[in-house]
Amino acid sequence: MATDPATTQRKLAHIHLGVDGGAEKFFVRLSRALAKRGVEQIAFIRHDRPWRDELAEHCEVHELKFSRSHFKRHFIRWGIARDIRNFGAKTTLGWMSPASKWLPKPGPDMRTFLRLGDFPDGFHTYGNVEDLIGNTPEIVRQAVEAGWPADRAHMISNFVDPLPDSLQPVSRAEFDTPEDAAVLIALGRFVERKRFDLIIRALAQLPETVHAWLIGDGELQEDMQRLARDLGVENRTHFLGWQRDPSPFLSAADILVCPSDEEPLGNVVLEGWNADLPVVATASQGPGWLIEHGKTGLLSACGDADGLAGSIYLLVSNESEKTTLTVNARTTLAERFTIEAISNQYLQQFGLQH
Repeated sequence: MATDPATTQRKLAHIHLGVDGGAEKFFVRLSRALAKRGVEQIAFIRHDRPWRDELAEHCEVHELKFSRSHFKRHFIRWGIARDIRNFGAKTTLGWMSPASKWLPKPGPDMRTFLRLGDFPDGFHTYGNVEDLIGNTPEIVRQAVEAGWPADRAHMISNFVDPLPDSLQPVSRAEFDTPEDAAVLIALGRFVERKRFDLIIRALAQLPETVHAWLIGDGELQEDMQRLARDLGVENRTHFLGWQRDPSPFLSAADILVCPSDEEPLGNVVLEGWNADLPVVATASQGPGWLIEHGKTGLLSACGDADGLAGSIYLLVSNESEKTTLTVNARTTLAERFTIEAISNQYLQQFGLQH
């Protein structure tokens, strides 16, 4: 199908194979923000994604069954390229490495980008990738160090949506948490690198008035529950499961904790700032870049439960320190991580700005 060049200027295609997590949330946020800027979009995703209907509110959605078969992959990729061409987009953005093998072939009428929210582990499927976009300087640095051309590697970070004025915090009573408790909140998968065990070990060193809400699920959840029992903090450690929208929980908490050993960005840091929570984190790659220690949050060494407990205790016992960190973090969020600023960077990179 022939397309009018005038209609292709503000069109973008996405390929996203993810399930449900921080990367998927940002995908929906960014595509919505670009739609509000007048960019028409088409997205190719797997069947039955929980965010499919939300995405479809502003984006044409094609649900596909992606195949590992080399023979079938050829036809699926050809079908994607055909649909993109018929849609009229001349730019395609793949999300994370698994999407790289489905990108159309770049050429005079097609630019291809791959957006990375994690560290690259090789480029063997990147044959159709022209440019990489990493959401932290460290991701870009590691890609270039691994051999990716520096002039084709770009850094654009994330944003979070402002919380609605109508947002109602969850009731602490529903989760067996006293109203006067100091509530720590952490979000993520219960996997080794997220180090939820550090929060539990820190909690054992903190006053009885401190409780922890752990939001997420994963293979190590039973191990974490056992650790809480062993350390005698089972009644203060609350496992709240995976929450698609953690905003009401953030609004009801007091301190956000990010204890990861490896965290490429730490979108939860932005979410904590957005909810006016002071942030305590270990100095993994992303939080170490986002947070200015003592100004916009508190950092301690990775794997150091004592250091994490010390940072938390400082905030629990010093309301003035909490206020200072929160005010400074809100300023940083407004200056560097707004919807407008990040959207403008993507539009400029894609050549879709007015």
